[in-house]
Amino acid sequence: MKSLLAVCLGSLMSQTALAAEGSALKLSGFGTVGYWLSDSKDDLRFRRELSQNGPKIKDHHELADTRLGLQANYALTDHLEAVGQLVFREKAAYSNRDTVEWAFVKYKPNHDTDLRVGRVGLDTFMLSDYRSVGYAYNWARPSAEFYGWIPFYSLDGGDISKRWTLGDGQLKVKAFAGSTHTGMPWADKSYPLEAVATGVNATWESDEWRLRLGHTRMRFEKNAPFDQLIPYLQNPVVQALWPSAAAYADDLKLDGQHLHYSVIGLAWERDGWQVSGEVAATSAKTVFAPQGLSAYMSVGRRFNQWVPYATFARNWNTSKLKLSPSPAPVLDPLGAQLNQAYESTHTNQYTAAVGVRWDFAERLALKLQWDRSVISPTGVQMWGDGTIDWRGGSKHIWSATVDFTF
Repeated sequence: MKSLLAVCLGSLMSQTALAAEGSALKLSGFGTVGYWLSDSKDDLRFRRELSQNGPKIKDHHELADTRLGLQANYALTDHLEAVGQLVFREKAAYSNRDTVEWAFVKYKPNHDTDLRVGRVGLDTFMLSDYRSVGYAYNWARPSAEFYGWIPFYSLDGGDISKRWTLGDGQLKVKAFAGSTHTGMPWADKSYPLEAVATGVNATWESDEWRLRLGHTRMRFEKNAPFDQLIPYLQNPVVQALWPSAAAYADDLKLDGQHLHYSVIGLAWERDGWQVSGEVAATSAKTVFAPQGLSAYMSVGRRFNQWVPYATFARNWNTSKLKLSPSPAPVLDPLGAQLNQAYESTHTNQYTAAVGVRWDFAERLALKLQWDRSVISPTGVQMWGDGTIDWRGGSKHIWSATVDFTF
């Protein structure tokens, strides 16, 4: 698709640079400065993605969308390139290691084959390579229902891709494998979430169309903080009073559990019209991991420097915690904590948004957006990581961002 995306990615992949022409070293970057407002005061805390610290963003609204990325490409030979990318953004667990988004060597034996080894982008959906590059899309941010609940950005391992001409477009097939990690907020602290990921995807792209199919399999390597309930559920006295406690204890063990994520995406651009959408299915054996369907659709129309747009996104949670009533009042707090663990790992909401993008200068874009989200009482994962007093309803978010590349 010959579009704004191509211009933006060209900038980040060495087409423009802060180095002298002909130099082996190319430098580029991107960033966003943003701010948001909400319509009401309640226990729900807006955040762009799960790995962000909700209380901090509630006190500092500019942190949700603001970020800065720096990229360096160095051509070692005609077939070998080293690429590094740093991204500074709000995260619950901040470290120098996690600031490094990309750090890989790419080997290109011929014009249609790429092999990358090191820290590469985790290629799970259409925006994988430019999820943090706000200038590359029209919205203030990718939809939380589809992108926000997946906290992983990078993969320590590698990928291989191959391209073929197919019809009036090009088909690209990629396979990847490695480990991924991030820090997740929990109460006033954070915990590490780690997984081994493997996957394959195929993308067909022409001047007007882009079609993508992909599947990712993850095996979690550590338990989540709610594993502290396991010893209580394994207590012989508790199991004698509450026979289903043993099954709950097994279900709470995230370490070793597998999650499968399948996605299909479609985008079309013609005569100023810009239409895109994705649908994904997530499955796991434990109810304490995300399961269900997620999707979004976006329609925009460019009028010179202006792009008004509208989006709709939905996340359907299909798993249910079948919690049998506790047989004794003394076990009620344990049941309440099981419900809390379940609600903190599931998203069940939909959002309608309208906005406008104004490209007021070269490589600068101002965006204004209004979101109305309707959140289920049992699907508040995006809005907090602990006990939330929410009986269902809607939230309104107004956002303003300025995106840039250089």
